This record gives sequence, C-alpha cells and structure tokens, in this order.
Amino acid sequence: MTLVLAYLAALAALSAPWLMRQRLGAKPWLETGSALDLPPEPARIPAARLGVTVLLAAIGLLFALLVAAYAMRVPRDAWQTLPDPRLLWLTTALLLLASLALHAGKAAAERGERDALLLWLAAAGTAILGFLVGQALAWRDLLALGAGPASGAGSAFFYLLTALHALHVGGGLVALGAVARRAAAAPGTGTAHLGVALCALYVDALLGIWLVLFGLLFRTPWSGWIYALCSPA
Repeated sequence: MTLVLAYLAALAALSAPWLMRQRLGAKPWLETGSALDLPPEPARIPAARLGVTVLLAAIGLLFALLVAAYAMRVPRDAWQTLPDPRLLWLTTALLLLASLALHAGKAAAERGERDALLLWLAAAGTAILGFLVGQALAWRDLLALGAGPASGAGSAFFYLLTALHALHVGGGLVALGAVARRAAAAPGTGTAHLGVALCALYVDALLGIWLVLFGLLFRTPWSGWIYALCSPA
C-alpha cells in the first residue's frame, strides 16, 4: 500500500497550489476595505482540462490499487515474460513515440503550422494503434503457451491490468481521432491547441502507468523499486 499512499501524497501536493489560489479559506466578512474592492478572481482552468485532470487522477488511483493488490497477492516470481520480449519493448517504444508526436503536434499548433500538426497527429494515432496491435499479439502468444486468464492468479492479474490499460489507450485513440477531425476541418490551429495538449497529457499519463505495469509484470531494470513501493506499509 506504500504505492497508493505515495500516489495520494503526490496528488495532494499537486492539488494544493490550485486550491490555495481559489481562496477557499478566505473570510470576506472579516476583511477590511471598501465593499467595492473585490478580490481578484482566481485564474480559471478550462472545463475540458479540469475534466481530463480529474479523470486521470481517478485512473491513476485505480491502477495504483490494482498494482498494490497484484504485489500483495501474486508472488514475485509467479509470472514470466514471453520467450521473445522484443514485442513488449516494441509496444513500449510505440507508446513513447505517440507521446513525443503529440508534444511535437502541440508545438506545431502553437506555431500555427496546420500541415505539421496534422502530420504529427497522424503519427501519434498510428503509434497508438500499433501499441494496441502489439498488445493483442502478446496476448495471442501467451494464450498459445497455455497462459490463459484462468491459469493462475498471476495470469489473471496480467490480463486484467493490460486489458484495462489497453481500454484506456483505445479511449485516447478515439479522442485523438476527434481532435484530428476538428483540426482538419478548421482553417487554422487555434481551436485544436487545447485538444492536442489534453491528448498529450492523457497519453503521457498512460505511458507512465504502462512503465509501472511493465516493470511490475516483467523483469526490467526498474522492477525492484516498484516492488518496494508496493510492499505493505
């Protein structure tokens, strides 16, 4: 549960500055001065950005709980990687490329380069689709080895975690398609900037979650600290 507590602490630390700017602790009836001297209005966050932020916080907490449950329920050596792990490293690289492409698209939108924006969005969508195809191929290989969802607690958690992550990645691909369609129909890039920025934020979060899952489910250089964080507090 250390991972869950660390996640909640990080979430609180990130939320505190924004909450302080909202003047939640203000007592206007005790403040002096003219009644017309209104306090400055706190900076507003676009509704879409706030909604995506809350969604990502909920997704992160869900995976933190599942990862902690996996670490406490499944022995560390109960799950083995595929005979050829290159496919898994390839899918990880594709998700990283999608994140980089979206950040490049965000920069192109800021510069007003519509053609470059559409190119980077297409590259990001292709990389995300490749990630999903790679995940499906990995599941196929595991099923061919007899490691189905009912073959043990380790395999059950593996399919649950990876399928749930793939579902969220698929949702991001749908959102990216909607942003790309609006960007292609608009004469400029102004209306697409926020959508691309939110897609980049969403994919960045899913990339971080995938790196944790990858390190937990397979032997990687960062597996040790993930197990340390997942150990009971």
